[in-house]
Amino acid sequence: MKIALLASGSSGNCAYVEAGGTRLLIDAGISLKQVCQRLTQIGVETETVDALLISHEHIDHAREASRIALHFECPIYASERTSGEIRRALTGWEQQERFRPGKPFPLGSLEVYPFRISHDAREPCGFLIEGSSEIDGSCVVAAIATDLGIVYEDQQRLLSRCDALIIESNHDIEMLINGPYPDYLKKRIRSVLGHLSNDAAGKLIAQLVEEGRLKQALLAHLSENNNRPEIALETVKRHLNGRAGCQIHLSYRDRPSPVLTL
Repeated sequence: MKIALLASGSSGNCAYVEAGGTRLLIDAGISLKQVCQRLTQIGVETETVDALLISHEHIDHAREASRIALHFECPIYASERTSGEIRRALTGWEQQERFRPGKPFPLGSLEVYPFRISHDAREPCGFLIEGSSEIDGSCVVAAIATDLGIVYEDQQRLLSRCDALIIESNHDIEMLINGPYPDYLKKRIRSVLGHLSNDAAGKLIAQLVEEGRLKQALLAHLSENNNRPEIALETVKRHLNGRAGCQIHLSYRDRPSPVLTL
């Protein structure tokens, strides 16, 4: 399995997943031109995408769903409530498929398990994805969970199955508190319907590493105003406290992340 973020942040989000000949895009918050350019940058020369998954309706995740789906002639998968929210931005020519959070479904050689997350959207979801290893053909598991204000115990149990995890590391708490945002927005970001802090991401990653399976983590959705890549990385590594065996990577709003190969 290969997985990468083509873009991550409040200006636009899109992830790429490939395994066993099946190719997925998750979210459509950047332009079709940027998607194609960044696929090329990570070494993907293809006009074939099997499906576009939408995590929730916010524009930085869904604004380009129509153009991307029509270009690749692939179906758009979204939950019932998310589909209702994005429908008015579609042309009617797109093929649309529904999934139910908590119910796994097959997509080519992949098994996708959408799970509910805590965010101020209609029916936001993260995705757990099972596929074959690029290294030895064994079954591997990756998950993407961004735009969530808290990770509950049942979600952590689910993520404990992961070999690789894309997880939100949105803000440094002190930068947010002392930053320029109005109080209502600061409260929203720090609430259970907002975004994970660097500390929250670090604690989660450390717990998953301690359980012994997680080998790669990619920090996502870093705030441009309330975070810095070096601060996010240092904070997470501080929580790891010398634990070995897990590589920590950064994502970017203006270029692709490293490709995680499982």
